[in-house]
Amino acid sequence: MKKSTGGMKVLSLVLICVIILSFFPIGVIGEVGYNRNVTVGDNRIKTSFKLTGNDLSTGTLVPVITFSEAVVYNGRSQNLAEVNPIVDGPELDSELIEITYQGTKLNGDTYPKSLIPPTDTGTYTVVAGYQGDKAYKAYAETKTITISPLELKTTDFFTTKPISKIYDGTVNAPDNIITGLNNTGVLETDLKDVKFNYKSASYLSKDVNLTGINAVILKEVTITGDKGTEYSIVDDEDKDGDGEEKPSKNIDISLVANINPKMIEVILVGQNKVYDGSAILNDYKLLVRQADLIKGDEVAVSGSEQFYPWYGTINTKQKDIGNYYVWAIGGFSLQGLNGTNSNDYMINNFSLVSKLKYAITPASVTVIPSYITKVEGTPDPVLTYAVWQDESGDGFVKGLYGNDVLSGSLTRESGEAIGTYDIYLGSLNNPNYKLSLADGKDKFEITKGKEVAATYVGNDADNNTTTGSGEIAEEKKSPVPYLGIAMLLILLIAVGVFFGKNRLTKMD
Repeated sequence: MKKSTGGMKVLSLVLICVIILSFFPIGVIGEVGYNRNVTVGDNRIKTSFKLTGNDLSTGTLVPVITFSEAVVYNGRSQNLAEVNPIVDGPELDSELIEITYQGTKLNGDTYPKSLIPPTDTGTYTVVAGYQGDKAYKAYAETKTITISPLELKTTDFFTTKPISKIYDGTVNAPDNIITGLNNTGVLETDLKDVKFNYKSASYLSKDVNLTGINAVILKEVTITGDKGTEYSIVDDEDKDGDGEEKPSKNIDISLVANINPKMIEVILVGQNKVYDGSAILNDYKLLVRQADLIKGDEVAVSGSEQFYPWYGTINTKQKDIGNYYVWAIGGFSLQGLNGTNSNDYMINNFSLVSKLKYAITPASVTVIPSYITKVEGTPDPVLTYAVWQDESGDGFVKGLYGNDVLSGSLTRESGEAIGTYDIYLGSLNNPNYKLSLADGKDKFEITKGKEVAATYVGNDADNNTTTGSGEIAEEKKSPVPYLGIAMLLILLIAVGVFFGKNRLTKMD
């Protein structure tokens, strides 16, 4: 029985030794083992080993470990360290290289320990090392590295639509005036995940600027969105003169903007006029529709030397009497009054038309008939006249306007007896004129013709003969009046005797 008990003790001791020896290699393997099937990036590296060397690390050389400097977010994973052989030294076994990353992202999220290089901005503890081999000893280094936000310049901001508004008398920028605010520095892959906000927006000037460019100032611009922390805005103006750009969480930026003139209506006010042979409106007024103006602004409108409004239609000018709208095309401009900038407004109607119709009324003219005579029994001659335009001033103006003429004719009082007669307007007419007659009384006279002794010439064959050709032959000469001559001589003798006898008596 004692032997049996001793044997059992020996057997138990042997089993304990076997168990200890069986688990010892597992501990060693756990100390230096690795998984060769995990790939990170383009390098195959071990997922787990302690950088304290292994049973093969008998070398004396120290691998070169390099850490990245001034790392900036670029939207991709970035290896922040490298493990390289010494110059002209043997190559390293890539499977014995391990680089781990652990830290805190800029957005506050934790980045757990990982073999995968980080992408996002943040501060990371980077451990880089080599397990060691026959040439190199096991070696590791640790460094804290920051991935900084990608900087966006204030001059690189833009909007998907031009910034523009209609003049409203203020520097305020409407809420919907900024559309698609973005920056050219944002990576294309992040466009949907980066948003820009601002506290307020206002114009530099309230007025329309025709000679330069206006701008909108966005106050306190900030970046939001899922990728907002990956970017920062940099004031690219060196305000403090140190030659460095300053990142900022929020900053004011300037964007090119425009203010367009406010459209206003110009009203053409015409006037009735007396016919003057022209379709041109002589007197007019140009008014601005006051409801179109911003409160406090004053604007006037005037016509240039080439401004000639007319009666009629847009296509036809009417000079004759009637009722017409008055029209004008171009030739008028705006003037700002009492500090109002005329560039802030624009006339919306290049062609103007009056709201009302205006009349062209007949011109008054006076017809003065000429003094006309005729011999009793003869036809009436044409009754002539002169026309004078009535004027509001002194005197008259002779004639009608332009090439105007009067149709019809004057008439006279009826009668054919010797004497004077009145002259009337008769059918004389032109619808553009109001005719009145002056001095028409006794302006037509019929006179008696002069008495003439008629000599009868016979038609005897003895007095006229025709030639064979039908011509009248020469008339025969009248006989000499001898009897008349003799009677005249006797009369003269008798007179002589009578005066001679009286003379002799006186002498006695």
